[in-house]
Amino acid sequence: MKKRGGETDGSRERAAAAANEPPTSKLPLIRGLTLLGTVALVVGNMVGTSIYTLPASLADVAGPFGLVAWLFTAIGYLFVALVYARLGTRYPRTGGPYVFARAAFGDFAGFITVWSYWVSTVVGNAAIVTGAVGYLVGFFPALEQSAAGRFALAQALIWGLCILNIRGIRQSARVQTTVMFLNLVPLGLLAIFTLRRFDLANLHPFAPHGYGSLAAAAALVVWAYSGIESATVPAEEVQAPERTIRLGTMLGYAVGTTIFLLTALAVAGSLPNATIAGSARPIALAAEHAVGPWAGAVIGVAAIAAALGTLNGWILMAGRIPLSAAADGVFFRPLAAVHPRYGTPATALVVGTAVSSAMLLLYFTHSLLGVFNWVVLLAVLLTLLPHLFATAAEIKLGGQAVGGRRWAVANGDAEDAAPAHETTVTRSRSRVAPRAVAVIAFVFVLYTIYGVGLSVILWGLVLVLAGIPLYFVLRLEKTDGSR
Repeated sequence: MKKRGGETDGSRERAAAAANEPPTSKLPLIRGLTLLGTVALVVGNMVGTSIYTLPASLADVAGPFGLVAWLFTAIGYLFVALVYARLGTRYPRTGGPYVFARAAFGDFAGFITVWSYWVSTVVGNAAIVTGAVGYLVGFFPALEQSAAGRFALAQALIWGLCILNIRGIRQSARVQTTVMFLNLVPLGLLAIFTLRRFDLANLHPFAPHGYGSLAAAAALVVWAYSGIESATVPAEEVQAPERTIRLGTMLGYAVGTTIFLLTALAVAGSLPNATIAGSARPIALAAEHAVGPWAGAVIGVAAIAAALGTLNGWILMAGRIPLSAAADGVFFRPLAAVHPRYGTPATALVVGTAVSSAMLLLYFTHSLLGVFNWVVLLAVLLTLLPHLFATAAEIKLGGQAVGGRRWAVANGDAEDAAPAHETTVTRSRSRVAPRAVAVIAFVFVLYTIYGVGLSVILWGLVLVLAGIPLYFVLRLEKTDGSR
């Protein structure tokens, strides 16, 4: 043990370590996620199947004014991305939004965050695999008449990717990187070619439903940005987390936003709004119109790649979201198990996939299809709650020193948790910028929640409240286990 000023002080050494080393839960995970893999995870979780149908929904709700909604949401999510890049660097522990909420507001806020986030993910994965199968049916017409065949294909996809994720973070990252290029390269190139047919006449009338349609249109675009937080969730499997989480988040945001704005502008400018609003495949239609019939097939392949990448990415997320919470006793403890050979959260991956797999049984009950779509809508709303907690956490924690003073306080090493050279003046200055960014992000997330609509918000509140009894059950188990 080293001496400082002639004294041996274990407390000071632990505090110094807490101030300079990223805190972890010491789970036996493998750091196999590189910067490229992290960017691919963020981009893959953002640029999914929704981008291929979203232009039609926006055309119906807002007309060409939907382009403003894209730009407005992109600017808003820049602030959200900055919040996650900063928090993920300062608190690089698996779980992302849960970790930030618990650090700022305690166990209950952590539970609400992990409960809503985990439920939204495992239910949403059933919708993602449904979209993937829908695109594959276009290439295999025999599946169109066979509900059992589509169900079997969906199960094969979801469980196959679950097994891939169990076998290692590196294997999952390789798939994610491959499908990112298969998705983005043709989508970006065809969008550029489509811009050659841009006609300002297609943008008139620009706001047929009035400028008040911005809230509803922005709420639709928010779905495309689900996943901006992805780099923070598997933090303990990221190589050089203090650098990679920050860069992965911001590069992923930049790549995803570029593709979003490019394709939105290409579609809106190349086709009349009524044509876009009436199409189930607006990007493919615009590409065929501008380039030729073959372009639609290329977009179909890119859409399948997007669906598989999104499904793979969110299965990965479903396994990591509850991991630290379970280890802390805030969520179901069995979900904290890590595979002894592969170093992956195998139990959480299997349980999350099982829930998604069960949701697919709704395929066989046509009367429940509307219920299924409604549940998915609620699940997407619940992804906004972690953003709300994360931005609120940054407002509260934004002035704390990088390196984890709060983590040192939590471990009883508060005395010298902040770097010795940090002064009151530098602390006060460091609080202004991150808190200003966090306040803007917080207001933006509130606005997008408002745009979802009161009915969906109320049902989302009911789903969150339904999980609260579980918190008290888990709290009792945690108390009993510590005796």
